[in-house]
Amino acid sequence: MGQRKREQGTGGGRLPAGLLVLFLCLLAVPAQALVVTVDLGWGWDATANTDLSDYNLQEGSIVQIILYDSAMALPPGTEADDNFDIFSAGTPTVYDPITAPDGHVIAYTTQIGSPINPNANGYDWYNIYAQFEILGTYDSLYVRIFGMTNFPDGVAAESYWGLSEVQTGTNIVGTWYVGPLDEITPTNLAYFEVIPEPGSLALLALGGTGLWFGHRRRKNRVSRV
Repeated sequence: MGQRKREQGTGGGRLPAGLLVLFLCLLAVPAQALVVTVDLGWGWDATANTDLSDYNLQEGSIVQIILYDSAMALPPGTEADDNFDIFSAGTPTVYDPITAPDGHVIAYTTQIGSPINPNANGYDWYNIYAQFEILGTYDSLYVRIFGMTNFPDGVAAESYWGLSEVQTGTNIVGTWYVGPLDEITPTNLAYFEVIPEPGSLALLALGGTGLWFGHRRRKNRVSRV
């Protein structure tokens, strides 16, 4: 069949050709990603090898990095009800640890690894130096940490949990370095349980909607503020 030519006209509902092309080009441009680097530590200034139990933590404790847009969502509250969906109501109340407040995104999930050496005084300490990429508009970040090393399914388990201070930035796109954030200590206790789903372990390793970009520990910090 031959190609049909569109009739030319001056109807008020038709976009000028130049504007239409510009609009289509904007739609074709891929969304830009924000690359976030977070530096966490425990025991950097210690004068002996670091014991994570001093922070209600252990090797393998779960760490979540959560982002939100302050123009669209409120900062996290201080209570479990403010930060998690309820898994089951009762005594005790059980919470779902892979949920977040409205408008907040669990962008990255990792765990505390083995100690590294040296810290500022030559002793073992613990460091997470994580980098990930995420699409969207975010200007606020905080760390949520658990004493437990895995989220139980089928039975509720008690764990310490806590939040860092909210960190703010102006980077809509590009790169955002956060830290160093040291000695984040969970002091709240709550019961947690999750519903197991296929691939849930993979999701835990990769983080909620964030795209895993890289994860390494650095042995020496170049500067500290």
